[in-house]
Amino acid sequence: MTMLPILLLLIVGCLTLVPLGYLLSASLRAGDSGWTLANYADVLHSSYMLQALAGTVAFCTVTAAAATLMSLPAAWWMARQRRGARVLRMMCQVNFAFSGVVYGMLIVTLLGNAGVLALLEQAVFGTSLTRGYVYSLGGLAVGYLGFQIPRAALIVAQSIEKLDPAALSAAKVLGASPAQVACLVVLPQLYRPMGTAFFAILMMSMASFGTALLIARSIEIFPVLIFREFTAFGDVNRAAAMGVLLAGATLALDMAARRLTAERTLRKDPA
Repeated sequence: MTMLPILLLLIVGCLTLVPLGYLLSASLRAGDSGWTLANYADVLHSSYMLQALAGTVAFCTVTAAAATLMSLPAAWWMARQRRGARVLRMMCQVNFAFSGVVYGMLIVTLLGNAGVLALLEQAVFGTSLTRGYVYSLGGLAVGYLGFQIPRAALIVAQSIEKLDPAALSAAKVLGASPAQVACLVVLPQLYRPMGTAFFAILMMSMASFGTALLIARSIEIFPVLIFREFTAFGDVNRAAAMGVLLAGATLALDMAARRLTAERTLRKDPA
């Protein structure tokens, strides 16, 4: 039994470190010229690439924050075992079985040029405001929120289940309204869990490209550029360098956000 955790750790380590090692090695090569930093120089000197990376970071940060906040009602409903909570939890869990491409197809079906909502709008109102909305920045955000919100809700729900019922009851006995209970009792205890959900969703979104591959038109998503560099241009080395830079940017963003969260927590609780 004691060898099983070690064996699992070795397997996970190999499955993680070997691909990362190959990625790093490929990024430092350019044809037969040996070791070089030319791939990184090409990417870092390209304003197009840097703008795409910055835009991806900003877009994923905003959508991850929005998804974390929007997941609170669903998380509360599941954690408090309200009617339909099991069905809602199951729907959130099924979310993990869908790839980004599937979500992209669903959004196109709803908001595409011949989507369900566009056809209904045309039939009922005779207008076409939602036609092609899926290819706008807002449509891309809807696509990302579709897989971000359920996953954030599952993470936050676990923490809501651990809330002290006595504190909630005491607040109600003292005459606090539901809004006051939520703002003064519940949310302060969910600060760290919401931060955890935000970090998890952010890192997942930074590497996701299936949805953006289908519907991104108004913004360049960096993982999509990596995919195109590898498949369309066949430049494995440059694509590897872009992947390393994306991983570095994601880790740096995560560390900065965690440090900011820790500093705010210390200010609120100096003891």
